[in-house]
Amino acid sequence: MTDQEKILWKKIAAELELTDKVNVYKMYAQRMGVFLEKGILHVICPDGHALGVIEKSFRQIIEKTVKRELDAATVVSFTVGKIERELQDKPLGTEVNRTPLFTIESAPAKATATDSNGTGLTAKYKFENYLMGSNNQLAYAVAKAVAERPGEAYNPLFIHSGVGLGKTHLIQAIGNKILTNRPGVKVIYSTGEAFMNELIEAIQMSKGRGQYTVNKFRNKFRSADVLLIDDVQSIAGRETTQDEFFHTFNTLYMAQKQIVLTSDRPPKDFVNLEDRIRSRFGSGMIVDIQPPDLDMRIAILRNKRDESLDTVPNDVLDVIALAITTNVRELLGAYLQVSTLAKTTGSELTKDFAAKALGQRLADDRKKPLNLHQIVKAVCSYYSVKMDDVKGHRRTKDLVIPRHVAMYLIYDLTKTPYMTIGEYFGGRDHTSILHGIRKVEDELKDVAKTRQDVTNITQTVYAS
Repeated sequence: MTDQEKILWKKIAAELELTDKVNVYKMYAQRMGVFLEKGILHVICPDGHALGVIEKSFRQIIEKTVKRELDAATVVSFTVGKIERELQDKPLGTEVNRTPLFTIESAPAKATATDSNGTGLTAKYKFENYLMGSNNQLAYAVAKAVAERPGEAYNPLFIHSGVGLGKTHLIQAIGNKILTNRPGVKVIYSTGEAFMNELIEAIQMSKGRGQYTVNKFRNKFRSADVLLIDDVQSIAGRETTQDEFFHTFNTLYMAQKQIVLTSDRPPKDFVNLEDRIRSRFGSGMIVDIQPPDLDMRIAILRNKRDESLDTVPNDVLDVIALAITTNVRELLGAYLQVSTLAKTTGSELTKDFAAKALGQRLADDRKKPLNLHQIVKAVCSYYSVKMDDVKGHRRTKDLVIPRHVAMYLIYDLTKTPYMTIGEYFGGRDHTSILHGIRKVEDELKDVAKTRQDVTNITQTVYAS
């Protein structure tokens, strides 16, 4: 931007930061700018969705600022385009070439193909509708870099976070962006569980029929230019699947093909995963996604409201954002519950109404009947261990941790007596159960990983 445009944009930005929708502006600020030409001020937005939100929310403020700072006859136009950061960030007084400053998209990009082309991707997952904040900024930036230069930047890429924080959206956005930029590239998306099940089916079908179906399975994954595996933790503890995955990984990595993995935990925290695979996971870029902070949660809710054209007051959204701190999925679920309940009952959407509705939601979740088997099954799935081993008497580290967490969750979520828990865990006495529970309680105060594990498992239990 020219010096004049930079100064004008700073003044516009200052006005936008004083509005009650500052979080909406901040979501797109780093990818916005202005371009002044022949009496028209082009407000450059990163995509069509952003254009709609920015124009709807801020047109009057921007026009008022432009009228004050420029000729009153200047027309404000909102345009989809791309601001080149290296030029946008040049200091005042630096001459720039006007021609490549931004590119205006004349028409919306064609929707990315979905499962019909065999990629496994879903078209709705794009970078353009992925909300970026301080909790996921690094993951977003690295994912964008991978999508722009697959096989060159950050290979392999390993993204980890708790449930409902956007891992699937981000990994699929990578695939969809690559297909948009390079239609001929072979992109394969799969979950860890689907990879395992497809391998098992191939092995079963191969019995008595040679190796044709296994070879077909291998060719599918090992001929990929981009391999995206979501929830890769599912392969832990499965020896045959791990062996197949290891060789698939090596084949693609040696051929400089892009590999992107997501998981609910970092590589170092895997249990029952072969060291050779763990080392491969850690050989590239590892990024995490943290739960959204309050400002981000408010921004997400306001974005959802604007997309849905709902009339939900800001103070009601604040109540929801304060009440739901776990993940985006729960946050949007709470929003839907509050707004739908108000519509169906004809009630006015007030802070008190939202608080009452959310209080009932949280109470209903906690009233959901749970049993010991259900909790232990969730723990075993999370740590990739067998239920019989956790209930047994072996005291290896990979079993003791899940065992103590299971004891703690059973007591915390069901208030089952120590003696009954002991009977369930192979006839242990109540002092052993008390020891395990207190150990977890102590770690919850000081060990971030234990807190995250317990939170993830609890969410899984109530979601099942």
